[in-house]
Amino acid sequence: MPITFGGRLNLRNPPIISINNHTIHVVNNIKYLGVTWDCCLTFTKHFKALRDKTDSLTYKLSTVANEFYSKLSGLFRKKYYGAIEPYFLFGVGAWGNRLKLTRIRDSLNSQQRRPLIKITKAYHTISAEALQVIAGIAPLDNKAKGGFGKFLLTTIKNDIKFGSKIFKWEDYETRRDPHDILQADNISITYDKHKPSREEIEIYTDGSKINDQVGAAIVVFYYNAEIFNRTIRLSDFATVYQAEVTGIQMALEFNSTIAPWNKINLYTDSLSMLEALNTFKTSKQEILAIKNDILEMSKEKSITLHWIPAHTGIQGNETADRYAKKATTRPNIEKIPKKSFKQLKNAVSNAQIQIWQERWTSSTAKNGRHTEKLIPAVSIHTKKFSHFIIQFLS
Repeated sequence: MPITFGGRLNLRNPPIISINNHTIHVVNNIKYLGVTWDCCLTFTKHFKALRDKTDSLTYKLSTVANEFYSKLSGLFRKKYYGAIEPYFLFGVGAWGNRLKLTRIRDSLNSQQRRPLIKITKAYHTISAEALQVIAGIAPLDNKAKGGFGKFLLTTIKNDIKFGSKIFKWEDYETRRDPHDILQADNISITYDKHKPSREEIEIYTDGSKINDQVGAAIVVFYYNAEIFNRTIRLSDFATVYQAEVTGIQMALEFNSTIAPWNKINLYTDSLSMLEALNTFKTSKQEILAIKNDILEMSKEKSITLHWIPAHTGIQGNETADRYAKKATTRPNIEKIPKKSFKQLKNAVSNAQIQIWQERWTSSTAKNGRHTEKLIPAVSIHTKKFSHFIIQFLS
């Protein structure tokens, strides 16, 4: 229930709000969904609690990991990525807009120091900039900006600019809010692993990616005789999974054009595709659309999905595979699918490294110049330096 007040609110003389004779008291801070909100939306108390908690968490994890450090030198790094960094970035969708402030960015990078010193065993006097480069872990404010950008793009559906690259939300897969999906819409499309019977209508689908070119195909058999095939070339950035999804979509389009037959068997070697359809809850728009299409068609026709192993001599599967490979060589791109969230994540990660590199080589950066001369290029890959080399670098 939103309540709007005109003018400024005065905490010394706050408005009185009552619901069912219960007074709602005005407070300076409130913790909601794990984020501490203050009346001025500075999130100061949230970051203070964050520092205290991560310091405690770092100490506890390092106490356990210290016993295994000589055998598993990468254990601290795994602990950082698995427990500490996610805690740092929790709720970035709420406080990410505050990253415009220098003190917030500096606070995040300062909080990152203790776990990175544990990872590298560098001197405590080392600058945060040099420490991040030696550890091979991107600055925390940079990671937070990336996380906030992904939130704006995928959830708020805003275009974002990250570094020199512009990301348009229309170019990426959208997901339905799980709260907008009715319980009745959480359906499962089952499949089996029966071999082809070579009877009635059998539709085989496949997707392929060769030389960074992507294609999808279907082939239709009627009592083991090929009667129809169709191929489509997708954008070069498309994944094989997206090609497999396109194959299922083409199969359903063909199915909608035929009337005489009542029994349809659809075969694919994409187990991930079938599992996505078999899962009750999903937020992917294309999977939801395929589920609905199959349900509607099932009212008039019998449609059964089957998984078959690839490259095992099944005629229909081998034929579909040939057509899918041939589709990659078609001269024109006929379908431009949305880019996946994984592709967005990789693109943002590349932009983060570019921003980090520019910051590291900038002449205005005063800290870490000794280390920069020895390690001019930043990288997120683990650097296996000896303890003495790390002390020299720091």
